[in-house]
Amino acid sequence: MDTSTARVALAALALLAPVLVGCGGDDGTDGTGGGGGGGVPEVEAAALGTPVDIEFRSSGATDTVQGTGTVTVTAVRKGAITDLTDAGYEVKPEQAATTPYYVDVTFQNDGDVEVETQGMSGRDQDDTLILPLILLDLSGAGFTPCPKVPQKVAAGETAKGCSIILMPEGSTLERVSYNAGGTEGFLYWESGL
Repeated sequence: MDTSTARVALAALALLAPVLVGCGGDDGTDGTGGGGGGGVPEVEAAALGTPVDIEFRSSGATDTVQGTGTVTVTAVRKGAITDLTDAGYEVKPEQAATTPYYVDVTFQNDGDVEVETQGMSGRDQDDTLILPLILLDLSGAGFTPCPKVPQKVAAGETAKGCSIILMPEGSTLERVSYNAGGTEGFLYWESGL
C-alpha cells in the first residue's frame, strides 16, 4: 500500500470513529422512541445463524420497499485494536482501549430487483446503540479480517459482508442489530459472547 495513500485513510478513520461509537438515546434506545427503534416495540433477539425475514428498503427519504429476503448474522468474532493498526489504520488514544468485534452477515435477496443493504450495529449492556465503524480505504486493499458489507445485492442473489463494532472498555456487546426501517424497526441477534 502506498504510504501517502494509507496516511489519508488513517486520518479519515481517526476522524470518523469517535462519531460512530456510542451514538444512541440516553434512554437506551436509538433515539426514535420505542426500545426497538422506529417507534416499534423491541423484538426478541434471534440466535446466531438464524435467517430473519426482511423487506429491504431504499436508503433515500422515500423509504420505499425494494424487495424481500433475509438477513442472517452468522458469527460475531472478537478482534484486537492491533488488527487495525497493523493494517495501517490510525486510531486516536481514546480508541486504543476499545475492542473491535467483527459481525459476519449474509443477505439473501429473494426479489427480482437489486436491493440496498447497510452495516450491522450493536447494543451494549445498557442497550446503547453503537454504530458500525466505517473504514475509508483509499488504497482499495480492503481490511482482510472483516470484508465490508456490500451496498447492494442483485436480484435472487446472496451476498456476504462484515461490520466492525468498536466496544469501549468496560462495555459488553450484548446484541447485534440491523435497522430494517419502516414498521419493522430494528432486527436483533444475540451476540453469542
